[in-house]
Amino acid sequence: MKIASLRNIKSFNENFAFGTETPISEIALALKDKKIGAVPIVDQDNKLLGIVSERDIVSKLVVEAKDADLTTAKEIMTSKIITAKLSDDINYTIDVMKNNNIRHIPVLDANNRLTDFFSIRDFLRAEIQDNLEIKQKHKNVVRYQIMVSVLLIGLTIAGFFFDIFERKNLVVIFSGLFLIIGISAVMTIRDNKRYKSED
Repeated sequence: MKIASLRNIKSFNENFAFGTETPISEIALALKDKKIGAVPIVDQDNKLLGIVSERDIVSKLVVEAKDADLTTAKEIMTSKIITAKLSDDINYTIDVMKNNNIRHIPVLDANNRLTDFFSIRDFLRAEIQDNLEIKQKHKNVVRYQIMVSVLLIGLTIAGFFFDIFERKNLVVIFSGLFLIIGISAVMTIRDNKRYKSED
């Protein structure tokens, strides 16, 4: 699954950013209102310059007793940032975030312009949704297998009682029945592997 799929969970319109001259008081208010932990800082061309997080505000403003109205984003933002692309794999990106102890990651295009800004919570929600979709797919296949098996067994039993089939052919019929069930199971496994690889 690619990072681009996260747009199904978090709308592109939910993304927003601030400029370098934005007062920290304004950013802090946005963090509170949106219930988020960080925001990206960009220039006029929407190129990423840094990130201001709750951690930055506490360690670089509150601890140093700076005035939030007089301190701007460029003064406390974190400039060394790990970024991602929409084509990056979600599981790989989660590992990168965990290994670097970061909770937010900006997504850039080829021109270093900000396109999206995701939190670790967005990634976890995507994983949960992906697992639910796989489980639902398995349930549908299992229902199909059960339905086919019941129909074939019912047909065989009916044939036995009504002498539709000769007794000597029942072995062949049952062999065919189990062969169909086995092929169906193999197809399920193969489809699941294809489903995962496409993601």
